Amino acid sequence: MSKIFSTEGKIYSGMERIYQILLLNSIFIFSCLPVVTIGAALASAYGTAYKMIDHSEGVLYKEYLRQLKLNMLPATKLWVLILAVIGAGFWTFPYVQSFMVGNKTAYYLTMVFITFLVLMSLYLFPLIARFDNSLSGTVVNAMILSLKHLPQSIIVFFITIGGVVIVPIYLPKLLFIWLFTGIGTVIFINANILMNVFKKYDITEERS
Repeated sequence: MSKIFSTEGKIYSGMERIYQILLLNSIFIFSCLPVVTIGAALASAYGTAYKMIDHSEGVLYKEYLRQLKLNMLPATKLWVLILAVIGAGFWTFPYVQSFMVGNKTAYYLTMVFITFLVLMSLYLFPLIARFDNSLSGTVVNAMILSLKHLPQSIIVFFITIGGVVIVPIYLPKLLFIWLFTGIGTVIFINANILMNVFKKYDITEERS
């Protein structure tokens, strides 16, 4: 019985993990407050989650700050690019909508394209956190991996939608818990899935 409650027991490890996710969630939200840093915050959160999975995170907030410094420039560039693409999408939407009206082929092709972009986007910042690469290389790799590992991509998509959208909107009773652990939990679960995908590839590019 004493082993269960020891620092090496499952209960202690579980409580420590919950605390880490709570802390990761809080730091992530705080570092997202300047909207321009959301990309860097995502990459840093994933980078920290990878270390948590490997049990090599050390002091968690220090690791997060280290990841933030490491990922700030490439992740911010990518985030600004994503904002530009989203802005262009909103600007062209009336034209695309008029083109799709009464044209089922165009409608389905557009939906497939949007789905592909969404699945690809789920890989972008996790890739930045895991590998050293150019911006274009990261985007290309995200495209390839999102299709090559489609089952994992779909799982990550539903976890993200469920944890970030469905729980706070449709399960308001869990809102308090979600505020403190929701996004951190989503990132940690997704990091576990994506890390298994990334481990299949050349580790020489892996970030320290």
